[in-house]
Amino acid sequence: MTALLVVNYALIRCKEITLMPLYRLNEKYHMKIFFVILMMSYSILGSTQDASEIVRFDQTTLDLGVVKKGSKESGQFVFTNISKDDITIDIVSTCECTQAKWTTASIKPGKKGKIEFVFDTTKKDEEEPVDIDIYFLNTNPKTGNPYSAYVQYTFRFQR
Repeated sequence: MTALLVVNYALIRCKEITLMPLYRLNEKYHMKIFFVILMMSYSILGSTQDASEIVRFDQTTLDLGVVKKGSKESGQFVFTNISKDDITIDIVSTCECTQAKWTTASIKPGKKGKIEFVFDTTKKDEEEPVDIDIYFLNTNPKTGNPYSAYVQYTFRFQR
């Protein structure tokens, strides 16, 4: 059931994947399908744990303000490792309109990491919040589930 919800969420969120044979999809959809399958595997294997036990974000939402259609806008989310162990980001998932880079090295306790992103406004037709999902290699020792967090940015198109 959870896997089905993840697939539906991915299909609704990006509004571009259609139900057709894989060989007929453009290459740009292959990465989306990969992430949907990845999300399904996380759902099937177990749910994720809220990462607020191990990280504290300086901010979890960012307003890019008014943007011009056709521009590329950038931003970042900074977080601090508040756990007693090193933490490592496994993967960061975004919509097709967003390219993300993140700290790939282990982050020591008390140290900062970041997720940087570039938003390509040509790939969005409507104003809507964009989520960035972060999955950590670290697991909750009580449940064995991996930690996850999400941050979000918003924008408005210039009229």
